[in-house]
Amino acid sequence: MKSVRVAKAMAIAGVYTALTVVLGYWSFGPLQFRVADAMLVLPYLTSMGFESVAGLTIGGFLGNIPSPFGLWDWLFGPVTNLGASLIFYAVKRVAGIGAVPFILGGLLSAAWIAFAVGYLELAAIFGLPTWTFLSVLASELVILEVFGGLLVKFAQRIGL
Repeated sequence: MKSVRVAKAMAIAGVYTALTVVLGYWSFGPLQFRVADAMLVLPYLTSMGFESVAGLTIGGFLGNIPSPFGLWDWLFGPVTNLGASLIFYAVKRVAGIGAVPFILGGLLSAAWIAFAVGYLELAAIFGLPTWTFLSVLASELVILEVFGGLLVKFAQRIGL
């Protein structure tokens, strides 16, 4: 059973990494639209456990290797993914499955990502405008609530 969980984590890390790298132009910067972040909702699924959190954290590191922000993105990427995926995992464990818990998880995760990436990394470290926080927040809300919601619906429909 342990090898199945490791394989799940590595598959998730691989898909997240591939999406981030292939869509690199949209994945980095103040106006980012990181499609791979829709996968941050995976810990919300009943069939996904902590292995999805681990896979998304590893994918956050690997996907940021080609980032124009270098070492800082190598640090902030996995930490941000760890926090956002843990939020969805915790919301599922505390509030259960449903529209309200999912929306709450998306709001909290988007706020965490916007703070960590938009404010701490891009604005505070790289000197980008402070409105970067708002642009990252807006893009993450769309990615998590819309694309993540579609991912959850699809996964539930196929029995995951």
